[in-house]
Amino acid sequence: MKLTTQSIRRPAGTIMLMIVIMVVGMAGFTILPVNMLPDVTYPVVKVFVHWPGASPEQVENEVAAVIERKMATVDNLDYMESTCQEGVYTLTINFDFNVNRDAAYQDVLAKLGLVKKELPGDILEPFVFKADPSQLPVVELLVSSDNMSLTRLRTWVENEFQEEFASVKGSAGTALSGGMLREIRVHIDPIAMQGYRLTLQDLHNRLEKENIDMTAGRLLTGPRDYLIRISGEYQSLEEIENLVIVKPDGISPILLKDIARVEDHHELQRIRTRYNGREGVRISIFKQDEANAVSVSDLIARRMETLRDELPATTRVDMIYDQAEYVRMATHGVRNAMLLAALIVTLVTAFFLSGWRRVVSLFLSLPVTVLGTFFLMQLLGFSVNIFTLGGLVVAMTVVLDNSVVMLENITRIQETERDTPDPVTRGALQISGAILTATITFLSLFLPFLLVPGMVSLLFRELVITVAIIIFLSMMVSLTVTPMLMSLFYPEGKPYTGKHTFIARISDWFIRGVISIYRPVLNWSLKWRWPVVIAFFLLLIPGYRFLKETGSEFLPRADDGLITLNVTMPVGTSMEETDRVLLQIENLIKNPENLPFTRLPRGGIHGYASLAGGKIQGLETIDNSYRGEINIQLVPPDERPMTTDEYVEMLRPLIMKNVRIPGAVIKVMHTKMKGVRQTGQFDIELEVTAPRNEPMENIYEQAGIIHGRLKETDFLSGLDISIQLNKPEYQIEIDRQKAADLGISLEETGTILRTLFGGSVPTRYKEGPYYYPLRMIIDEREVTSVSFINNISLKTTDGRTIPLGAVARVEKKAGPLQIDRKNQDRLIKVTANVTGTTIGNATAIIREKLDNLTLPPGYRLNYGGQSQMLSENMQQMIMILLFSLFLGYAVMVIYFESFLKPLIILIRIPLSLAGISYALYITGTPVSVTALIGVVMLTGIEINNGVLLLTFIDELRQQRLEIAAAIKEAAIARLRPILITDINSIFGLLPLALTMGNGTEMLKPMAIVVIGGIIFGMLLVFLFIPAVYMILYSRRPLPAD
Repeated sequence: MKLTTQSIRRPAGTIMLMIVIMVVGMAGFTILPVNMLPDVTYPVVKVFVHWPGASPEQVENEVAAVIERKMATVDNLDYMESTCQEGVYTLTINFDFNVNRDAAYQDVLAKLGLVKKELPGDILEPFVFKADPSQLPVVELLVSSDNMSLTRLRTWVENEFQEEFASVKGSAGTALSGGMLREIRVHIDPIAMQGYRLTLQDLHNRLEKENIDMTAGRLLTGPRDYLIRISGEYQSLEEIENLVIVKPDGISPILLKDIARVEDHHELQRIRTRYNGREGVRISIFKQDEANAVSVSDLIARRMETLRDELPATTRVDMIYDQAEYVRMATHGVRNAMLLAALIVTLVTAFFLSGWRRVVSLFLSLPVTVLGTFFLMQLLGFSVNIFTLGGLVVAMTVVLDNSVVMLENITRIQETERDTPDPVTRGALQISGAILTATITFLSLFLPFLLVPGMVSLLFRELVITVAIIIFLSMMVSLTVTPMLMSLFYPEGKPYTGKHTFIARISDWFIRGVISIYRPVLNWSLKWRWPVVIAFFLLLIPGYRFLKETGSEFLPRADDGLITLNVTMPVGTSMEETDRVLLQIENLIKNPENLPFTRLPRGGIHGYASLAGGKIQGLETIDNSYRGEINIQLVPPDERPMTTDEYVEMLRPLIMKNVRIPGAVIKVMHTKMKGVRQTGQFDIELEVTAPRNEPMENIYEQAGIIHGRLKETDFLSGLDISIQLNKPEYQIEIDRQKAADLGISLEETGTILRTLFGGSVPTRYKEGPYYYPLRMIIDEREVTSVSFINNISLKTTDGRTIPLGAVARVEKKAGPLQIDRKNQDRLIKVTANVTGTTIGNATAIIREKLDNLTLPPGYRLNYGGQSQMLSENMQQMIMILLFSLFLGYAVMVIYFESFLKPLIILIRIPLSLAGISYALYITGTPVSVTALIGVVMLTGIEINNGVLLLTFIDELRQQRLEIAAAIKEAAIARLRPILITDINSIFGLLPLALTMGNGTEMLKPMAIVVIGGIIFGMLLVFLFIPAVYMILYSRRPLPAD
């Protein structure tokens, strides 16, 4: 190979190139960003529409149906989901993963613009934004105070404190929740207004028009140009109280204070937040897409230190969540595994190589390969995350394989062909073709995984490319640097001297011992080749059973110490009552005596944050008075004797036993991985969909049947139906004919009712540089019973006033709190989390239980949540794996110029599944996407070994050696390099396979798969391949000269 001969002939240029690669690699490594996961952009767009006062049915019929009908025509649409609530419509549009998010955003804007004229006239301007499930808070704080009211605290945080973090480099802004938003309230006295014959519209217009700040024009006087401005904003609450509403002839003017009470108040508190029992205001700080999570967190921490001395007295700031803490722990854990793997590989290889020149030749190539990888990672815009580091860990175990094979072949030529003029060049050229073929085959197996659409490609893209880079660089180093260094240490004509050190003697003794055992076993396997081959295939039978019992999951759960408690109260429960239940749970978990480990500080809990009245999803704060959640952060894994999942299993019965609330549903679960787009919030989501004209009660009934069938299933926890239909409400049915005869408009009536009970904001009150809503609303003390609604005054066209009860009927009914939709159909979900088994096994059992379920015409049952992600991605992964094997086969056919020989190598891949299944079963590790990546890695290693063995057998056959003798000599000659490769892989991956917690959980299945497959694969390469080769070629003549 010309590249190899040139590197040997020009050592100075090769050495200089090594130095350049190492220098730029170190420079690239120092500037690589550090994140938890790869930088992933999800093509998701959200649409928000606010329609104050509208019922969920109105929102569905007049907003959702109109918008979704048009959005269904958007190109590259995957699916869309929406929620219709009182006065709020939320639409989430999910596009195919390969779609540009900016282009998708523009398409949604264009479609929305086409339907705006069809939407109700009194909706607020629709809000469209690019949603990113990976864009979660990098830091969350809770600000509390002992002497500030929640209104004053929220005002201070909103106007002053949060601005301190908006200017942090890399910050993408903040979001607030909790506390009380300040507003100026005008509490209307409806009886007084009726007495003065004033309408709400009169009051609304007066408040709005008397609060102005406007420019009237310019005045030019000589050389001066003056701006004329009318400054008429309210200066104080007293001024608002004394505002003249109307001045009747002959009597005193009617002031606002005659018909209303003005108060510096706050909005109705819908969300209440606490941390470790202290109520306050939560600040969620986000980072920019390209920003480094660790750097942003460090800058926020520094800013916090500078602000502590400036905080108001008795004000306290607590860190609820710091993404950088787990990022540091995870990357540190994987980095330690990588360094330990490098050390193990170094020691193992040094032990077998015997001879300091060979050791130096090998390990001078290691920094070139690794640092060159860091340089290319920086050029490609990658970050240091658990996936790229995991790729380095796996690749570290095989990074020296090509160089080992090169050194072994050169050494063999030096020992057996001492008369050869240039044994280094001859040995290098002899093996270079096999190394090149094995590497190309390896890459052909790995790179097709970039073709997997969806989540797998996005998450594992950087890992796959990192492994491909380091394998390619290791090949280049083995073909250039390694032979060049060997030629320097062993100049042309200099005899080989080595194997005289103490370690060399031990290494030779070990290899001779292995050969003495292996030789008779090999002879026996060649003699009894058919029984050997059949025996290996029979091992697949228990292996398949074990593989089935291990179950499957999409991604392994990280031991991040994050636990979520979701509380769902009966519909209609107030936020205060929901918060009372959360407080009951908090009082339980804050007492270490109640927790599983009383000896741990605070029972193993680092802190807990609660939110009553809804939930936070990224930038959104969704308020539902009957919902609440508590987020628990455990102490680091090395400070507790159990994993997060085990802690959940012990905490769940404790909560269920001590917190008994009629009608309440409490779910205790391991928090879903942050930053990964989920198709649902739960492990199991059974979606019952029906046409839009189908009553919600009928859909709920079918969901109830499914719920009933699964109710007694042991492995399902928190089994629930996604919505409830018993929301209490007063429905006002207006007699259209009577109202029309009296000239009463339904729209005006609705506006009056909305203003009285929900309030309307005619203007804003300015204090300093800040503005606060000025809200008109009925004085809650005036509403004593439902009869008040019947007595609300309406004005007819002739100026008379009549009670609402004269034209309407008020009835107490139950209706849906929200209406969920998917792809324009109505949707109700049956949800649950899985405990005690895997999601794959749970889904299979659920399918059996629901196999004979008969749904009404037009109804459909779909499997969503984590089970959907698992099913879709596993199928894609298996198809890509088969395609990868086909590409690998094609490369080997080209190299061997044979269709049969590559099959000898590939036929052992299914047999390796026996070793994989045993390893997964023994360790209790489910099959996951990460495990399948390990299968690809294992396949590359096994094919590499097979190519090396068959290449040498063919070479000996070309030398007219009889087939049995060729197989034996080749197997013995390739024993040392293959043994080094396999031992390096096994022991190099042990730190990743055995480490508990510290961020390695997601990569652990990959290591277990490779280790189990290699242990079984060693038997295959040394016994199975020779036996199969003997069967297929024993009767074929020797190749012609």
